[in-house]
Amino acid sequence: MKVIYFINPYKKVLSVIPHFLKEIYLKKKYYLLPENKFLRKTIIFFYIKIFRKLLILIDLLIKTKVIWRKPKKFEYIIFDNQSLGSIDKILPLKSFFVLTTRIQSFKEIYLNKEIIFYIFKNIFKNSIKINYICCLISIIKPKKIITIIDNSEDFHKIYKLFNKSNISFFALQNAYRNQEYFKNIFSMANYSGNYFCFGDYELNSIKKNTLHKPHLRLKAIGSLKIELAKEYLLKRNKKFNQIYDICLISEAVSEIDTSGSLSKSQYESQQRLQTLLLRHTLSFCKKYNKKLLFLGRYDLSRISEHLNKDEEILFYKYKNKITDFDLKFFDKSKFENIKHLLQSKVVVGQVSTLLHESFGLKKKILVCDWEIKKVKKDFNTGYFPGDGILKLRSNKYTDFEKRLKKILNMNYNQYLSKTIKPKMIYNLNFKTLRFLRNEMKN
Repeated sequence: MKVIYFINPYKKVLSVIPHFLKEIYLKKKYYLLPENKFLRKTIIFFYIKIFRKLLILIDLLIKTKVIWRKPKKFEYIIFDNQSLGSIDKILPLKSFFVLTTRIQSFKEIYLNKEIIFYIFKNIFKNSIKINYICCLISIIKPKKIITIIDNSEDFHKIYKLFNKSNISFFALQNAYRNQEYFKNIFSMANYSGNYFCFGDYELNSIKKNTLHKPHLRLKAIGSLKIELAKEYLLKRNKKFNQIYDICLISEAVSEIDTSGSLSKSQYESQQRLQTLLLRHTLSFCKKYNKKLLFLGRYDLSRISEHLNKDEEILFYKYKNKITDFDLKFFDKSKFENIKHLLQSKVVVGQVSTLLHESFGLKKKILVCDWEIKKVKKDFNTGYFPGDGILKLRSNKYTDFEKRLKKILNMNYNQYLSKTIKPKMIYNLNFKTLRFLRNEMKN
């Protein structure tokens, strides 16, 4: 598979993508880099190593509003504005300050003599951004700092700088994490605050792979986002009729060989297995006249993502004999994707976070554990906790058909009785929202 190199003009980083997505990235106004290897590496060096910080600073000066005063005191700080929509739902109204931590998301900056002095006083200790964040925290004097971006390097840096203060830190699991990933997260600052996760798999992984300090408070509480979705949807509709027999979760990816991305060979394997799963599911639904929902990843409520829909569709069309499929996208701000999971009898996927969360919705799931061993070993991916009826290791269509048919014919209690170690996947009967809201008040 040929790859194409771009500069991401929004994050000012390198993006490497498969060749069949080239036109999409040109429409997204990414900067196409030359094919000549020497010329490309020279441009990347000067752009990333020399000009990047200057360009970020210029963007910041143009796009942000300067507020010439210090912020007010708040009891809570929501760390990273990406936590909005979830963390704010468990806090008392008007009691929190939203601390933006991503440069590209800054819309306003607080400045006064105290902040400027603090930044320059500590200029050789930390980055300007970290110094700015530290100063704001010192001024706001929160009792608690909470984030759902549990893998944020900034969060762990700030924890390390304030771990001897009276501030309580809370991180909630946002997405699927494997053992190696947890090791990397907790080693950033030897985190020993509060960490709330999906199930027992995460608890065991953290205890096994970190320096488990006595002050580190771990608890399996399920997914905050799923529990908020249930609260939002059930207020509007007490019962959801099951209108889909099968929901197939898209796990399309685009970038290659960049931070947190798959290598070229891993990407090729992932794309091949994902399209195989789509073909198997379409064949099954056609043979047994079942209604299918193919659930896309991208969010219709975010206008900036409209081109990502085309990107996801092309992922499944590449080297796929079947191109006639309907990939559905929904408004995630209204939890439409979760609503359609509730309306499905069986949810099918490989290892996505949404597959874990579907189990938390008490849905029957089928985990197609098809990743080759080398990909799992090299990238530390692909492990879905639990076992039994929910996990299929063979990628043959006949085995897929037999297992999916069997799960469809089971009721939920029969299915759960055939699931091995369900608590490893999700703490199903935990009162998540009640616990978190009480935890924030205490």
